[in-house]
Amino acid sequence: MKHKDLDFLLQKDTLRIFTDDIGSTPWVTVYESIKRESESGAIFSAIVPNSESRKVLKSPSWDIHIGDGLPGCSVRTIGKREAVHYHRYGGLSGIEPLVFVRNFHDVKPSYIEIAEEFRLFHNLYYDAQSKVFVRISDSGIEEDVIRVFEKSVRINLKALRQFLAIKRAVVAIYFDIVRQSPVPIGEVDPASTTIKRRHTDICFDLNVGEWEFKEEFQSFSRLLGKRLLRGVPKKKSGVWPYDEDKQDYVKFIYNIGPDSEPIEFTSDPEILSDHFRTNPGSPDYLTPIFFRREVLGKYFANAEKYSVEDGYLRCGALWGIQIDNDLANYVAVYLGDLGRDLPYEEQLYWRSFNVLPEGGISEVNYRRSILAEFAAPSRIDLRFKNEFRSFQEQWVRKYGWYLFSPLNEDDAHLLSTLRLPLTNDQGEFDAQVLALTKVLIDSINERQLEKSLSVLKPDTKGITKLKLYLEAQGLNGFDAEIEFLRDLWDLRSTGSGHRKGSNYLKISRRFGIGQKPLMSVFDDILTEATGLIEKLELVF
Repeated sequence: MKHKDLDFLLQKDTLRIFTDDIGSTPWVTVYESIKRESESGAIFSAIVPNSESRKVLKSPSWDIHIGDGLPGCSVRTIGKREAVHYHRYGGLSGIEPLVFVRNFHDVKPSYIEIAEEFRLFHNLYYDAQSKVFVRISDSGIEEDVIRVFEKSVRINLKALRQFLAIKRAVVAIYFDIVRQSPVPIGEVDPASTTIKRRHTDICFDLNVGEWEFKEEFQSFSRLLGKRLLRGVPKKKSGVWPYDEDKQDYVKFIYNIGPDSEPIEFTSDPEILSDHFRTNPGSPDYLTPIFFRREVLGKYFANAEKYSVEDGYLRCGALWGIQIDNDLANYVAVYLGDLGRDLPYEEQLYWRSFNVLPEGGISEVNYRRSILAEFAAPSRIDLRFKNEFRSFQEQWVRKYGWYLFSPLNEDDAHLLSTLRLPLTNDQGEFDAQVLALTKVLIDSINERQLEKSLSVLKPDTKGITKLKLYLEAQGLNGFDAEIEFLRDLWDLRSTGSGHRKGSNYLKISRRFGIGQKPLMSVFDDILTEATGLIEKLELVF
């Protein structure tokens, strides 16, 4: 007899999970369908009111079974009259399933659902691709709470215990597992053939007997029972009204000391001074704090959640902050805004990009935030996007169709994240060239242009159609702009879209690649692109 075979038969690994691991690991298995060569059974879970917790531990038998807990009615005869009562969870003494295994009698595929109350309590979003329920914090951080697999479900321990604290309930995790073993029953210690345990939060029976069916097995065991998982104390749940009101604030570099050492100060708005002379001696609320432009990389890379706009950064409807992104080399934010408008986790992120102050805020930001004047952006990437959107709106109002077809949903981020590269990285440069090409060239509305052109060769491309359309409108002064579009297309085709070779080297000389930083190269490209849009806007 092998020692591991006996341990398997006595289900020591399973008992370790239910006696020791549950409540001490980040994830809890609340459902599992087990079917293996020498093991079968299930794990199931239910929400039990605190008042019923002692009662359910009196017996290892399940109080609720897979498929129970659905709404239904009961009929009771009172005298000569039948009374019909509706039960939301089937009348199970307040016990509710945490997991619903939906079965449709093989007519439709079955699937797993999690109790609606738990999902709504944490306002969970279901990611259908990964089969994960996600909780989004006030700062926009996404946290997995429920992971659904084909035959099992796991729930984040902290989130489950928070829910139980407020609901004043426990979760009963039921288990019923049968194993077969080649170990002869005579070699099993008689004291181990029947084990009964009744403890504060666990109740189970383990029975070992002789196997009388398949010849390859000589013994079997059945582990039947339940384990209770309790919530945290309400005051420690972190759920309103028991959440912590205290706001943490990060210190940022705002000045340089006598020995060129950085001087920091908290971003807590309540401690900063202002024009009412509050907190004299403290830095002013409007002290500009400077950051490397790479700080925006995180937000550009996740355009579904974040939006980097002209002078503003936002995370959906959760938070937003005014930024000065019109500077050439930095991003500046007022010290007080950092503390007032950024969640603590975001403050920590920004602090890692904080640099010594250099110069002041941009003229655009000064006119907007100090003088309360309108000011168009000066940075070419912000200018291009503003001009392009304005032109599109004016064109469709005048003609009823777009000269550049709007990007579809999957490509919409290409315009919103179009920017001067944050670094001189070749990959980022290629990505921005590709984005600009899709916005300006791939989006040329060829179908509408064809309606205004009488004769076209079968292989006429979009740029040529645009050239012919302009000429048909009596506009012949766009040769340089058309040539720019062709060169941009060649740059994209030979560089961003394919392996770089001799053709790329040829077109790269036209744009000065290799002669100046890639950020400057793309600055020039966007300048030409903006000139095209401004010229179209002027003549039409």
